[in-house]
Amino acid sequence: MEELAENVGLSPPACYRRIRALREAGAIEREVALVAPGVMGWPITMVVLVTLERDRGRIIDDLVAKLNAADEVIDVWYVTGDHDLVLHVAAQDMSAYDAFTRRALDAEDQVRSFKTLVVLRHPKRAAPLPSAI
Repeated sequence: MEELAENVGLSPPACYRRIRALREAGAIEREVALVAPGVMGWPITMVVLVTLERDRGRIIDDLVAKLNAADEVIDVWYVTGDHDLVLHVAAQDMSAYDAFTRRALDAEDQVRSFKTLVVLRHPKRAAPLPSAI
């Protein structure tokens, strides 16, 4: 907190109050530590492009809830374009990824198809957004 306060020119208590207010207002959704997946035993990551049979609210909500519950799924985005969902998935090996796809994607009637892109390198990790204020 002291380093942040020094960087923005406030006292640590004032900085803490502002951060608490941002949390309470929902501007700060959560705070996380970004740990390399390989260190945690998940050395393979994929981007998975999912196309649904139908693009309806309840179908999307149900599938997203199931995907959110899967340990392998790091991120889910509902997108426009040729695909409906984009997943960021981690796996211990390709056999584990195959088991995930069978359980989470192949078994779902609303999933028409999916395309897997295996990540070779991840040169830029979740960067902070620049301030627009």
